[in-house]
Amino acid sequence: MVQQAKWRSGWPVRRSLRALGVSRTSYYRWLRERAKAGGASAPIRPVQAYEALEEEKQAVRAFALRHTELRHRELAWRMIDEDVAYLSPSTVYRILREGNLVCPWRRRSKRRREELEKAQRPDERWGTDIMYLRIGTGQYYLVTFLDEYSRYLVHWELLTSMDGVSVSLAAAAALEKLPQTLEGRIVDRPEIRSDNGSCYISREFKGVLREYGLTHQRIKPHCPEENGLVERSNRTLREALEETEFADRQEAQKTLEKIVRWYNDERLHSALGFLRPNDYYRGRPSDLHEARRKKLTEARHRRREKNLGIEQTTLPLEGDQSAP
Repeated sequence: MVQQAKWRSGWPVRRSLRALGVSRTSYYRWLRERAKAGGASAPIRPVQAYEALEEEKQAVRAFALRHTELRHRELAWRMIDEDVAYLSPSTVYRILREGNLVCPWRRRSKRRREELEKAQRPDERWGTDIMYLRIGTGQYYLVTFLDEYSRYLVHWELLTSMDGVSVSLAAAAALEKLPQTLEGRIVDRPEIRSDNGSCYISREFKGVLREYGLTHQRIKPHCPEENGLVERSNRTLREALEETEFADRQEAQKTLEKIVRWYNDERLHSALGFLRPNDYYRGRPSDLHEARRKKLTEARHRRREKNLGIEQTTLPLEGDQSAP
């Protein structure tokens, strides 16, 4: 009677039991007794309405084997964007763990930035820093300007010197990329955050900031964590450059262009809800998050109907924002 009510209504077992006035204890006791009477060694497992389908599990495992460098959260959102499978990160993790495709990891403690300290819009605050690069037999300097709200690398240059003039020219080139009005005036004037390197306290750098009407925030000495966002982006760039040797500057320039394009337009950033920096810098991230939510809702609804064996399909409720 309970199973017939479930099949006709399409309801989960709990709702069907409530409507019939049957307790869950009695229902599962009946299932165990019927399993023993039929000679089965184990009780019947109740149907999970929202369990991932077998074809979805196979798609997750195949996608993970093709992208072994990605963690489960980025895998989940990338599969949604590429229409491979619509599953939450927790479900993807369970599937990978069952297939022995994840390794244990330890959470490292990190300093939490205060909400008031974080940038609230694009071009509100830029972080800048310099990273050393060995190219051939020479030493070069990669200067970057990062928008702290979107983690977008607005500008970068490969310099032969880190003096005040070279860095100031790079800063002027970065500021020229800001949106301007028809009269040529800058719409947003970001605050510049940097360390206390000689190039950043030079007269030339101060002159560029004064010309554009920008404020300059210098972090405390020996406290690189205060400029942690650009420091972390430098680490990501350096990891992408591992085991890469450049014969000359031109080769390094081309490789850096590809890496920065990957960082801005392809890499899913965990601090941005696994969207790309470009989506936050000049895009509409709320629309992308909503599109992902709709895909998950529709897939969850289809999964429920298939697991319950419902023949007459229905439309998902718009208000259902839950995910498996």
